[in-house]
Amino acid sequence: MSERPKISVDGVDFEWDRENGRILVWGNPALLMWIETTLAGLMVGIHKMVGTERFVIAAEQAGRESIEGEVAAIMQHRQSVEDGFRYLGTSAAAVGHGHWELVRLDHEKKEAWFRVHNSWEALYQKALGVTWGTSTMAGKFGAHCSRIFETHCRAEQTAFLARGDAYDEFVVRPTERTIEDDLDALIGTENATRADFTVAFERLQREVEERRRIEEDLRREVEERTRIEEELRSKLDLIRRQEEAIRAMSTPILKLWEGVLTMPVVGLVDSTRAGGMMEALLEEITRTQTRFTILDLTGVDVIDTGAAGHLLKVVQAARLLGTQCLVSGISPSMASTVVSLELDLGALKTFGTLEAALRYAIKQGNVEDTEAPKGGPRGVRSAR
Repeated sequence: MSERPKISVDGVDFEWDRENGRILVWGNPALLMWIETTLAGLMVGIHKMVGTERFVIAAEQAGRESIEGEVAAIMQHRQSVEDGFRYLGTSAAAVGHGHWELVRLDHEKKEAWFRVHNSWEALYQKALGVTWGTSTMAGKFGAHCSRIFETHCRAEQTAFLARGDAYDEFVVRPTERTIEDDLDALIGTENATRADFTVAFERLQREVEERRRIEEDLRREVEERTRIEEELRSKLDLIRRQEEAIRAMSTPILKLWEGVLTMPVVGLVDSTRAGGMMEALLEEITRTQTRFTILDLTGVDVIDTGAAGHLLKVVQAARLLGTQCLVSGISPSMASTVVSLELDLGALKTFGTLEAALRYAIKQGNVEDTEAPKGGPRGVRSAR
């Protein structure tokens, strides 16, 4: 009883699973059914329930949805589309679907012609004496050509074995009319049934669910973009604060003595940095009412015309606020550059070291305090 007979016919593998009462075709459960009696009776019952129009639409839709395995077979066994359909037609005949024949395939016009000999649909309809059309085959060929031509196609049946032709024949062409369009047209007529409305409602539900899914995806995308924007704003704010800290560190202003400030300058002095230096220094001079400001250039290795001009502007601006600006730390190489550039720095009071500039500021401050009128405000010079 455990024996499982097997046979292969035209590349189709059959297996009988006696223990479980199944027939397997290519490993999948299959069914043998008498076409002219059992299958015909089943189809008559369905046709009576839904009518010809609905019956045909349902059969075509079933055909369109059944091609996935066939597509794989075509792709696996073909060197061309024609070779693939020859293999598929032979395999279909081996399992009782009739022999399929691709008569012509026109890629330029996107048209195809098929013939089917002795399909199960044609045989049961011939036995019943009716011609409802082999719509399952039409759906299959329409779906296959939609993939081949990369546009929506449907098949029109032009010959019918059930009414005496030698075969069923189909011509497949691109069309904008879908099965859903046919169903909508049917629902819009007086012949619409409760089943039609149920199908339409289910399709509407699927569309609503799809829209909800799209909206949810969009919502998540917006949330993700908002999160990224917030992270970028936070990073930009951090960079801004770091830049401010760097600027503050690059232009520190220190109180060396009562009434004496110093600004050590290190590195390159460009227009942007000079503007920041001037703004910070003038603000501090105004706040402290200092009398002497020492601009210490010990950390500046090289000076050019532009840098010297910027420094002169800082000194002039400080002088306008009533403070005397001293310059210290000019190196020999810097002095040589100034001379070679023929810069006029005669208005500056310069010192070799910060200490020398500080001593001068302290001494001058003491002299000014001594020369001030008795009882006068501290730091106000006497008239000369």
